[in-house]
Amino acid sequence: MIKTNIIVKKLLKNKNKIIWINDLKKILEDFTSKWTIYKKIFWLKSRWYLLSVKKDLFYIKDSTNKIDVEEVIDNFYRKILKNYIKNSYWQKYFIWWIKALEIRNNNTSVPDKLVLINPYKRANEVLLKWKKIFNTIYNIKWFDTENSFKYFKKQTTKITIDNKNFNIANYELSILESLYSVSEIDERYIIELIKKNIRKNYKRINIEIFEYFLKVWKYWSSCKLLYEISLWINPIFAERLKNILIKRYWI
Repeated sequence: MIKTNIIVKKLLKNKNKIIWINDLKKILEDFTSKWTIYKKIFWLKSRWYLLSVKKDLFYIKDSTNKIDVEEVIDNFYRKILKNYIKNSYWQKYFIWWIKALEIRNNNTSVPDKLVLINPYKRANEVLLKWKKIFNTIYNIKWFDTENSFKYFKKQTTKITIDNKNFNIANYELSILESLYSVSEIDERYIIELIKKNIRKNYKRINIEIFEYFLKVWKYWSSCKLLYEISLWINPIFAERLKNILIKRYWI
């Protein structure tokens, strides 16, 4: 017979925490039984001591805890994301697109979709249930993949969220990327977010960083759209942007 009380007691020492299956196996393997590891897990799940978050990840709770999967995801998303990034890239990645700009505007809510730039793979993966990771390689003409990544990485910084450090596109790169190939679904939200940033934060926008990317023929359309939006919001900022565009590129 499985020594259920002993297992539960040991398991609940980690109550209200998440546990990966390899660590869970180590706990369960300490107790001899004719039951397989997976039968033990099934028994614990059926009595609500384990909540399955994904195939290889569980949340430990007592039977009175009414927490659901959605709450677990909101509470532990960044820890799980950090583990994913560490196993996939270590430090060769950064967060960009709309979420990067949102974070720069102090919106650290958990996104359903997160874009990670890296030098290794293009792949859409499920991180947790409906939470997806879009892994993307971004190339620059005349640069190989590694040097393209390094060029972009120079315009990133670290930011701390829930005591976890993440590499993230800087303010200017976040703006440029958000305006690049805007979809009909996101267009209204993005334009309003950009308008808000022009109104409130135009003094902190470093236009030289736009030129940094224009030199390698990146974000031409983003800069043009930003200029057009700025004309109606802040003509002084628009003029500063126009001067750089005239000087070296177009208008």
